[in-house]
Amino acid sequence: MEYKKLPPVRNDKFLELEHFPSRFHAAVFRLWETVDAERIAKAIGVDIAEVKKAAEDMGLASQRYTDIWSKLGYITTIRNAWHILPYNQLLKLLDWSEEKLAMVLKEDDFLFYKLGDFKPYCPQVLPEKLSSEQKLKLSKIKTITKKYFSGMFEGAKPFDFFDDSTFKGKFCLSDDIRMIYSYCGLYAGVLDNDISVSYPDKLLQMYRSAGINSIWIPIVLYQVTPFPFDESCSEGWQTRLKRLGEIVGKAERYGIKVYLYLNEPRSMPLDFFDKHPDLKGATQNMYAAMCTSNEAVMKYLRDSIRTLCEAVPGIGGFLAITCSENLTHCKSREEASVCARCKDVPISKLIAQVICAISEESRKVNPNIRTIAWAWAWNDYMTKSEIKDCIDRIPKEVVIQCNSEVQKEFTIGGVKGWVSDYSMSIPGPGALAEFIWDYAKSKGHEISAKVQVNVTWECSTVPFLPVFDLIREHMIGLRRSGVEHLMLSWTLGGYPSVNLKIASACLEEPSEEKYIALLKEEFGEYAENVRKSTKLFSDAFREFPFDIFCLYEGPQNGGPSNLLYAKPSGFNSTMTCYAYDDIDRWRSIYPRDVYINQFKKLSDGWRKGLDEINSMPDCAFKQAAWGGYALFYSSYLQSEFVDKRDSDNKAYLAWIAKEEKQNALLMYDLMQKSSLFGYEAANHYYFNKSMLAEKVINCEYICDCIDSM
Repeated sequence: MEYKKLPPVRNDKFLELEHFPSRFHAAVFRLWETVDAERIAKAIGVDIAEVKKAAEDMGLASQRYTDIWSKLGYITTIRNAWHILPYNQLLKLLDWSEEKLAMVLKEDDFLFYKLGDFKPYCPQVLPEKLSSEQKLKLSKIKTITKKYFSGMFEGAKPFDFFDDSTFKGKFCLSDDIRMIYSYCGLYAGVLDNDISVSYPDKLLQMYRSAGINSIWIPIVLYQVTPFPFDESCSEGWQTRLKRLGEIVGKAERYGIKVYLYLNEPRSMPLDFFDKHPDLKGATQNMYAAMCTSNEAVMKYLRDSIRTLCEAVPGIGGFLAITCSENLTHCKSREEASVCARCKDVPISKLIAQVICAISEESRKVNPNIRTIAWAWAWNDYMTKSEIKDCIDRIPKEVVIQCNSEVQKEFTIGGVKGWVSDYSMSIPGPGALAEFIWDYAKSKGHEISAKVQVNVTWECSTVPFLPVFDLIREHMIGLRRSGVEHLMLSWTLGGYPSVNLKIASACLEEPSEEKYIALLKEEFGEYAENVRKSTKLFSDAFREFPFDIFCLYEGPQNGGPSNLLYAKPSGFNSTMTCYAYDDIDRWRSIYPRDVYINQFKKLSDGWRKGLDEINSMPDCAFKQAAWGGYALFYSSYLQSEFVDKRDSDNKAYLAWIAKEEKQNALLMYDLMQKSSLFGYEAANHYYFNKSMLAEKVINCEYICDCIDSM
């Protein structure tokens, strides 16, 4: 069957899973933690007894908590099934229509792109009669699972994130914006579920304690207001709007404002324009922009903003991105075809007219509603002169926001580069941010910095990285630049950690005296241990081989969950999803030896910091520190393994596999203690416990392969 709305199937791309006896067993193992046996059986088309028998033969414990994964962790399930199940079995597993899967792949923070923008070939999964060799593999899996993972479902409950005891001190909220994304916020489905899923009271309470006074949520206008051109696109908008009002009201009780992230007007499928050819703008692949040079499109945008603000009067404001991965106005994507109406219109005007519409219409309803114009990627589309022209066209009531680190130069391992975004290892501000802020201030605008102070794509799957010295350095730089407002995270980095308190406190008063007092307030008798360790962690983290493609493509987010491949997988790494064994994309601008050595220096230096906190009792800080080490050390080991895979030093390769096995067990132990590890809002659980169990099986298999060579 052909699925026209889903990414194409690449018949030439097939991933071997040789550490499993069969693909049926691979499917049961990978899905056992997140999907109940009945649905696995239904998807594969077998009796449930066969599924349970396969699980038993692999030593898997009795299932628990599978009911919550379909609502809160469906991306993890999709990720784990992507290389095993063909579309027809995947849709049955999810119990979704083709249309729903297509929507999630498109709107859930570019999931289709993270998965590779294609579906690898997967034959129909069915049970098969096992050979003696396959039976031996099955027996070894059962032995490993029983030995290390028999209590998999007895540890921390997945998605059970928040503990009131995290903060010991008090914190006063700033009058300036301190905005963050919900640590557990669903992305595309935030308004399609009960608001307590993404905004539990405990989280909002903890945010207030951490000094957060604003949260942002993504919306698509035609999903929360009537879409005049096709009412079917807006089906359910009244319910979503009601839920939005509930979120705003709930947050307000904690002194927190809600900002709505807009990337508008959204592009539409090409067949939409069969009925509305006059609205069609620039075209890219299967979509076309709704041209903002058409008065009807701008009227729709203005009417929608006004309707939204009137229906939910407590909205704090809007956060507008006008150049991004999404096709919106006709010059928002360089790859899009030229629109005749907009061909000669300056891009600065196209951007400004969208921002003006949002600001002007919202302020007509309530003059206290604020609009933040985020200059993300402006420099990719406009010269400095054009950026000035754009700011000149924007009302002074609009806050101008920049990625703090943009165009910050660096030299790491002898390699020179510059930052665009997502850096904690290289504190900002950068040259372009300072240029934009200076010009915006001269025109009467308030300014905001978008930063990451918990985690970045440098390492996203721990709740926070304890690199306090780097955070302080960054905040001191922002203070010198006159920054008033902070956006403290994208979808990653939303955990209500001590890092947030340090960032806000140091922006307001960065003195050593106040910093030490904060540590004493938070860590008591262990404050000095923490101060010494975080200095070592910060110094080590400066060695991270930074480049935006290293962040997106590298192994450090999956860490010990990434499989080792005895022979090349044939797959390219994908953005924040699959690392595979693609070291030449991981390293980006770095020579192989430099890239590998940087991770060695990072993990060696980080290990010294761990020695400073040996005496501390088990706590969130100590767990986060060990989690960071596991991810960085694993990145070094995997890079070494791929680089040396074809060498004759089999003993060294076996040593790497054994070290990786221990790393996987370390991360598994952390996941048993805390549900925070492996999780990131836009990817759900980037890795779950069963993926770490599979990694241990994979490492044992690699050792067996090496022994037989």
